[in-house]
Amino acid sequence: YFPVNFVFPAILVPGAILLDTFLMLSGSYLFTAIVGGMGWGLIFYPGNWPIIAPLHVPVEYNGMLMSIADIQGYNYVRTGTPEYIRMVEKGTLRT
Repeated sequence: YFPVNFVFPAILVPGAILLDTFLMLSGSYLFTAIVGGMGWGLIFYPGNWPIIAPLHVPVEYNGMLMSIADIQGYNYVRTGTPEYIRMVEKGTLRT
């Protein structure tokens, strides 16, 4: 029941190319698991920047400068949070 903007696929291709390159150059599964796994973890977040980038666009919302990600978090309050947190988020002080 989440909006489509909250659920997007992760891009695994850059990490997979990196792992294949480590295996091709070294020929060792152990080296690929240790060094290639670390490289995959380091490249995972920058590889997803093209998906996340549109959420950082600055917009004006009710006289405040916010990003689209802030507006999504402000409008779609998680239903699992206690009621007093919802009341605080609707006021001027957002914690």
